[in-house]
Amino acid sequence: MLRTFCSCGLALFAAAAVHAQDTTIKSETRIKADDATILAISGCLGGGPTSFTLSNVVAASVPNKKDDRKTTGLLDSYALLPRDGVALAPHVGHRVELTGVVIPPATKGDDDAKIEVKEQTQVKRENAPDSKAETTTKARLARGPEAQFAVTALKMVSPVCIQ
Repeated sequence: MLRTFCSCGLALFAAAAVHAQDTTIKSETRIKADDATILAISGCLGGGPTSFTLSNVVAASVPNKKDDRKTTGLLDSYALLPRDGVALAPHVGHRVELTGVVIPPATKGDDDAKIEVKEQTQVKRENAPDSKAETTTKARLARGPEAQFAVTALKMVSPVCIQ
C-alpha cells in the first residue's frame, strides 16, 4: 500500500515537472499619427461612465530614449478617448499613467485625426511551437473644440489621487 502511494506521488511530481515549460512573451505597440503627438502622461482620472478626463497632468517618465513618446507641451487636463481594450472606469479616482496620442483641436481645414496602432506579440515556448500575432488598427477620430487624448495604454500608479 505504501509503495502504491509513493509511486502515485512520484508519477504526479514527474507529470508536473514535464508540464512546466519556459514561455517568453514579447509585446510591442507602435503608434503613428498624422499631426497628433504621442505622449506619456500621468494624472488623476475622473468622470465616467462614458466620459473621462485626466486632470493634474504631469509628464510620465520615459525609460527608453529610443521611445517615440514625448513629454513636453502638456495641458493641465485632457478629455480622454479610450481605445478598445483599455478600461478606464475601474480606475476613476486613481492616479494613472497613460500612453497615447494628443489630438489637437479642430481647425477650418482639418476636422479629424488619422491614427494607426500596430501591435506585435511573439510567444516563444520551450519544447513547443512559437507563435506570432500582429494586429493593425486604423482610426479616424473627430477633433473637438479642445485637445483630446486617445488612450492606448493605462498603468495604475496609485489607488488614491490627491488633488
